[in-house]
Parts: sequence; C-alpha cells; structure tokens
Amino acid sequence: MQRTALAIGLFLLPVCASAQQHEGGAFSRFAGDWSGEGTVKTSAGSERIRCKAHYDVTSDGTSLQQSLLCASDSYKLHVKSNVTATGTRFAGKWNEVTRDTIGNISGTITSTGIRGKIDGIGFTADLAMSTQANRQSVTIDPTGATDISQVAITLTRI
Repeated sequence: MQRTALAIGLFLLPVCASAQQHEGGAFSRFAGDWSGEGTVKTSAGSERIRCKAHYDVTSDGTSLQQSLLCASDSYKLHVKSNVTATGTRFAGKWNEVTRDTIGNISGTITSTGIRGKIDGIGFTADLAMSTQANRQSVTIDPTGATDISQVAITLTRI
C-alpha cells in the first residue's frame, strides 16, 4: 500500500490537451491551489482519501512543480514533482518526501486529457486524467506488487 500511496501524487499532475490550446503553455491554467477527495480500492475494500495540491508553473507554461499532500485513515504522503511538456508529450520526476522514494512519470497529452505511466522502485501504474473547467478527474491503475486495485480522485480549484 505504501508504493501506491507514493504514486498517488504523481497521478495528480495537471496535464491536459485542452490546456495546450490556452495561451502560455500546457500547464498555465493549473497554477495555484487545488483540493479534493476520492477512493482507494484495495483487496480489503475501499478507503476515502483527501488531497491538497499546489502547482507552480513557469511563465511559458511548459514546466510545473507540484507539492501534494494526501491522507486517508491509514496513511499520509507528501509528493513533490517536476514535469515538463514538449508538444504532446510530458515527462518528469517525483519524490515522496516522507518515505524518501523517487521515480519517473511520462506520457502523452490527448484530446481528452492524458494517458501516462508512473514508475518507481517496485511499482508501476497506468494513469488516465481528464480536466474540465476547474475540475480534474484522475484514475490510477497500479500493477505489480500492491494490494491497491484502483485510485480515483477528483480535484477542484480552490
């Protein structure tokens, strides 16, 4: 469960194809503070998770730094990420601060959002994300050695 918790923050990176069409770059419209909640499905059932995120975006909108805090009844995490968009591709690195774990994130920006992959030591997950106005919906499907089957979160700009 710790590996999935570490990766949750990676999946909340605000990348969206519609953002590419906005002046300033792929990440421009996501600068600022967001919060939300969702569920983590495990072999033992579902658990509620709450998250708060802050995104710093470069003036040209092509790079983003994220600080994400999430908590549920059984764990807490603090993820810091740096991501860069080039055309319809994005890539970057993440660090889960409380567990001193690092990894990579990469993927493709599509017409409806993003499709990506998050990797860390002993952990891989598929990411699907859609954004509409001031709302982000994220679905994470982990693979490998984890008891987590899915994470689904919705964030709203605050």
